[in-house]
Order: sequence, then structure tokens, then C-alpha cells
Amino acid sequence: MVGTNTADDAGVYQVGPDLALVQTVDLLTPVVPDPYTFGQIAAANSLSDVYAMAGEPLTALNIIGYPAAGRKDWLLAILRGALDKVSEAGACVVGGHTFNDPEIKFGLAVTGLIDPLRIVTNDRARPGDKLVLTKPLGSGTLSQALMTIDDIPAGLLGEGIESMKMLNRKAARAMVEAGVQSATDITGFGLIGHLQEMALASGVAARLWLHSMPILPGVLELVEQGVHNPGIAMNEASFAHAVKCGFCSPDREPAARDKALLNVLYESQTSGGLLIAVKDDRIRQLQTMLQDDRMSAPVIGEVVAGPAGAVLLEA
Repeated sequence: MVGTNTADDAGVYQVGPDLALVQTVDLLTPVVPDPYTFGQIAAANSLSDVYAMAGEPLTALNIIGYPAAGRKDWLLAILRGALDKVSEAGACVVGGHTFNDPEIKFGLAVTGLIDPLRIVTNDRARPGDKLVLTKPLGSGTLSQALMTIDDIPAGLLGEGIESMKMLNRKAARAMVEAGVQSATDITGFGLIGHLQEMALASGVAARLWLHSMPILPGVLELVEQGVHNPGIAMNEASFAHAVKCGFCSPDREPAARDKALLNVLYESQTSGGLLIAVKDDRIRQLQTMLQDDRMSAPVIGEVVAGPAGAVLLEA
């Protein structure tokens, strides 16, 4: 039912009149120093692709690359963190595969269940839909700061780590109740990249309001201090050709804060939120269902008619 042609978050295969499987796989290198927390974040990140399609995770397989001489207690902590997060999702770990690798890599292959009549895909956004984002941006900057700054304040990391650990389960269920047809989750390609994929698959354009973006505390200050997520360059090279900056001009650089915001829109996110295209009359219902789960779900833009895949940034 869903394959690779629209670059969607997961594949969907129908097995009966009212039942389909949704399948995905994802891996991460460590984004935090604590192995248990890393396991939780990597699991939430892998499970997110199932939630982006409005599925419910059923089983998971661990996939882990780990140095043969590495600390075994760290390996066990990663697996325990993932197990706890998969259990929180109501699914179960049924096995996996471990291989020798000089760099730690961990993630899950996830199988979920989905109603064939209620699949949410990335190719059904329509002009007039508003764009809602369920988690703040900035996890890429925070992860980079952890690797490059020795004395980063612990308080700066707390909200970001909690956001990365949070499942998108409630957002997925809220989408179904609100009749949402199109969504995607924000991960490696950043907000710009994943939005562009959605717009291209849907045959529409999109408008983003730069100053409506939810950003994790302290992230913009870190960017202004020179913390630069490596995913920014990759995503700019891949997606900037279709982006038009409505407040930029050839003879003027954006203000420092606007430039920092632009970087965050391009940076790779880890276990980010769902970007949801929702009809105007369903926004309040969606936001009400999420407001008690630390998901403010602000409206950050809208779907418009225009060249497929085009993204207009406005201040």
C-alpha cells in the first residue's frame, strides 16, 4: 500500500481487509553520553516512523554495531534503555542482531499494525491545510554541543533530552481522531527537508513562519556561539534549491537571530516531532488532545498552491 515512491516514513503492506503491517528501520550513533538514555532515544526515534503513519508498534528487533573490546555494561545499558522504551510503547523486543563495529550504532527494525483505511501518508497535504509541529526543534544543536563543549550546563540539556525520549504515540492517535491524512516525522533531513519531501509528494508548496517555530531553550544562543550541527550543510546542499527566503535580499545578510533560526530549520533532528498537515477546523481538536502531554503543537505554517516541493520562509 505504501512503498518507496514518495519517500514516506515507513512501508505498509496489507494482509487482510481491515489489517496492514507498517515496517521501518533506523539507526543512530550516540547523541548523549549516557548509554541507557541513548538506548531510550534511539528506540523512540525508530518507533517514530510507525507513529508518523498512524500505526501502533507491535514488535521490534535490536540492531547494534558495537566495538568488540567495548564496555559490556554500556552495551547492556543501551539495550535496557531501548527495551524500556519499547515496553512503554506497548510493543515487545523479539530479538535482533549485533555486529562488530568501531563506532557504536544502535536502532530498531519495527513492525506495527495499521488500519488500511486510516493510513496517514506524506502525499496528501492540500492547499489550505495548516502545518502543526508537535516537538520543539534544536536536538541536533544540543547533541553537537554535548560533543564539543566540556562545560555545557546540565539544565540546558534536560528539556532537550526529555523531548528526544518522548514517544510520538499520543500525537499519532490524535492525528487519527482529528481526521489527519498527511504527516511526517522530523529527523535526519531536518524540518526543511522533510517538509519539502511532503510538499513534493503532495504536489503542493508550503509557507513557514520563521518566528512561530518552537525551539528548545538555549539552542539559538548555542548556534550564535558557533555550535554547528553537521547535518546543516548536508541538508542545505540537498534542499536549499527549492527554498525561497521572503525576508532575505541579495544585498543584506539576515539578522543574527534569524540566521540562527535558519540553521535550526536545516539541522538534523533526533527523535523529532510529527509535522502534521491539518484542516483549519480540526486544529483546536488536535491541540487540545496534545496539550497535557508536553506537546504544545503550534501552527508553524501552511500548505499553499505552487510549484511542487517549494518552501517559502517568512519572518
